[in-house]
Amino acid sequence: MVNDVMKSRIFTVFTSPGHGSPGAAPESLLTNDQLLDKLSADCGKLEFIVRDLSAPGQSAEAVVEELQDIAEDFSGVLVVGPVRNYALALNGLPTIVVYNLFEFMNAPYNLFRLGEEKNSVLTGGFDLPRPRVLTAQLDRRNVAAPDVTKTMYTDLVEKIGTVAAIGRLKQSRILSVTPFANLAQVDYQGDTRKQFPEDYNERFRSALLDALGLEIVSASPQQFFEAYREIDATQAEDLARKWADGAHVVTAAFPEIVKTGRAYLALDALREAHDCNAVSTHMRSVAPGNDLKDRFWPGLGLECGFKMRGIQAVCQDYPHILATQMLGYFMTGRPSMLGDLMTDTFNNVDILTHCGAPINPYGDERRLPYSIHTHAESPVRDTQASGSSTGLKVEWPVHEPVTVWKLYPQARKIGLHTGTIVDGHKLYRELDAMMCRTKLVVHTNAASVQEFYSPEEYGIHRAATLGDLRERVRDLAALLDFEFMEEDRVNQL
Repeated sequence: MVNDVMKSRIFTVFTSPGHGSPGAAPESLLTNDQLLDKLSADCGKLEFIVRDLSAPGQSAEAVVEELQDIAEDFSGVLVVGPVRNYALALNGLPTIVVYNLFEFMNAPYNLFRLGEEKNSVLTGGFDLPRPRVLTAQLDRRNVAAPDVTKTMYTDLVEKIGTVAAIGRLKQSRILSVTPFANLAQVDYQGDTRKQFPEDYNERFRSALLDALGLEIVSASPQQFFEAYREIDATQAEDLARKWADGAHVVTAAFPEIVKTGRAYLALDALREAHDCNAVSTHMRSVAPGNDLKDRFWPGLGLECGFKMRGIQAVCQDYPHILATQMLGYFMTGRPSMLGDLMTDTFNNVDILTHCGAPINPYGDERRLPYSIHTHAESPVRDTQASGSSTGLKVEWPVHEPVTVWKLYPQARKIGLHTGTIVDGHKLYRELDAMMCRTKLVVHTNAASVQEFYSPEEYGIHRAATLGDLRERVRDLAALLDFEFMEEDRVNQL
């Protein structure tokens, strides 16, 4: 299984002993070996493959040639020390270049920033890939204030984590189960006179594979129906009882919760059979024919099932939004909410709404209050009838920072805005009766966000992750060579 082998490898190059000449190494110096031990302990499931140019017999040219041959085996590159051979940093992989404080500075920061040299007086060299470079700084002499030294190191660890997240995504496989002809079909709802191009799915798959290294594996509705029939109903009942017992309120019929649990187990069986570590589905029936008694919505199982196990999953089959959620989880350990995005410029808020959200959005042992109701889209909503299904209502914590964002692999862009969660009930009457069961209401620069709203370009859904991830996503965009759109800063237009 992909989950069993998911370990990122970082090609690591020390270009110096960690201190500059003149002068001997200070007694307080954090040596290359000590730094490597510290990073290995603090960076989780990472393997650092090291080349030390300060050791006898090592050359930058030989390391560059080696890296070119084995680049596909690595998530990224870490270069610590002066960069006198730019090919060490401009290697085509996500790369971090670290400046050791009080060492001669040879890093071409402007080249990393602009992607090209301006007015160089030097000639020669080679054509190199566009930069996918982040820069960091370390106080290995321990001469700055302790809190500043610690902040430098923490910044580097976070950036290494972002490189590792890209590597984990590259090893991932998404299971897509949908009755629709087009992937992510419901996300793009623009001019109704327009149509998807005939090669849309091929473009979509190629964009995810080329830009992110992410593969989509499709399973048919018939495979899902067969998997559902094979699930032990007793196992589904036990799961449904667990979900119901954890809820603050349950108004959905218990057999409908069991149906959702059985569908979740069927999706999980298909995920394992196809060797995938994430699930994207738009199934709305557990049997052929789409009879009302067989209707279901998967959100409860995706949120209380998959995401509680660290497996990211989305309703309505949006592999690109699932990729966004996967990167968010790989970087922070926090699962994200999928929702339809609405903006209210007079209350200066965003509203994300769906019949589900993670009950563990902090990524730790904390759980949000949730209740299980019928699904808002069911034709027999608010009844106990077969087909009323389940909708998950999650109570988001107010005053928490949140990031609303999304990857657009076909356009090689990432869109983002941040804000603070507010109590929507103070802004709107009868909020619970409108639209989907869960509402995430975010105070943000809504007028600016609205300027970027374009269904045919960017779809109508977004992901929301707790925390202000602006700088981490900015770094992610640089490492992916994606355009970074700050949607709440309209002066970009």
